[in-house]
Amino acid sequence: MAKLPKPLSFVRPLIFLIRRLFWKILGASDTAGIIEEINLFPRSKPVDHRMNAIWERLNILESHVNWRLHGLPPRLINVKLEQASLLAGSGEIEAALETFKQHCPIPPPLPELLIKVVLEARSILLFPGDNNHEWNAVRSHLHSEAKVTIIDDTSDLLRYNDDNELVENEQVTVLRTSAIDASARLIKQEFDLIWISSILARVTPIQAMIILKRSQSALSPEGIFAGMISSLNKEVIWSDPRWLNQFNLKQIESLFQYSGIESAKFESWGDYKLFYVKK
Repeated sequence: MAKLPKPLSFVRPLIFLIRRLFWKILGASDTAGIIEEINLFPRSKPVDHRMNAIWERLNILESHVNWRLHGLPPRLINVKLEQASLLAGSGEIEAALETFKQHCPIPPPLPELLIKVVLEARSILLFPGDNNHEWNAVRSHLHSEAKVTIIDDTSDLLRYNDDNELVENEQVTVLRTSAIDASARLIKQEFDLIWISSILARVTPIQAMIILKRSQSALSPEGIFAGMISSLNKEVIWSDPRWLNQFNLKQIESLFQYSGIESAKFESWGDYKLFYVKK
C-alpha cells in the first residue's frame, strides 16, 4: 500500500477550492455552508434528503479518489457493498431463507366456498403459495377441462431457485415472473377464479391496488378472486422476511375501497383471514 503524502499547508487552499468545484458539479448550491454540513458528526436536525444524496455521492467520489491516489481503503459504504457481495456468494443467505421456508405455516384445508368454485371453474390463475401448498390443495379439485395459469413469483424471496415441482402440461401453464409483472396477464375477462395468495403483504400499497383492480377486471361473469392475509397472531405466525407491509384488516379494507372494490368479504381461515370478491 502506498504511503500517505506529508501534509503541505500551502496546497490546502487549493484542495478546498477543488472541493468546492466538485460540490458545484454535484449539484450543491450553497458551497459556503457545505463544509460545516459534511463532517463526521453532523448536527441533529430534520432529515434533508437532498443533503444526504449529495453527501453519499461525495463519499463515493472521495473514496475512489483516495483509493487511486494514496492506496487508502474505500469508505465504509463501499466496504459494506463488498461484504454484501461476499455474503451473497457464500450460501449463507440461501441457508437462512431455507430455514424460513421450512417453517412456513401450512394453510388449513380449502373452505367449501373455494372448493365449489374450483370444481366449476374452467379458467384459473393462481399463485401456488409457500411450498406449493395452495396449488396442491386446488389441484385435487380441478375440473377435467380446466385451464390453469400458475405464477411462479420471482419476487418471492423463498423462490430463489426455479421451482421444479411446477410442471407444465396440456392443462397447466407456468409463468415465471414477478407478482406485479404478472398483473399484465390480467388484461381481459377470462378467469373464473383468480387466487392471489398472500402477495398483498409482499408488495407496496400502490402495487397492491394495481393487482386488485386488474384482478377484478379480469374476472369472467360470475367469477371470483380471492386471497389471504396473516391474522397477525404473533404467537402463531412465524416471522416472515418477505413482508413489506403487515397490513391490518382496516388497512386491507381501505386498499379494496381505494381500488374501487366495495363488495370484498372477509372470513377467518385458521391463522389467516380469507378475502374474496365476486364479479
